[in-house]
Amino acid sequence: MAAEKQSYRDTPGYMAFLGVVAFWAAASSGNEPYVRVLAGISAAAAALHLGLLLFRRRRGRRSAADALDR
Repeated sequence: MAAEKQSYRDTPGYMAFLGVVAFWAAASSGNEPYVRVLAGISAAAAALHLGLLLFRRRRGRRSAADALDR
């Protein structure tokens, strides 16, 4: 089975980095309120995407392990 080339944008480390940067921008009092709101939305989206990415990865590993057991 050929391994698919994974984009760096679909890695958990990159998604965590995006979430931290967006949360930092949302928490910074030096930014305008609209920037803080958009950064908060971006942080929430990054956290959601990270959760889904980790869930899919775990499910894929579990199904691969189940296939080996059969």
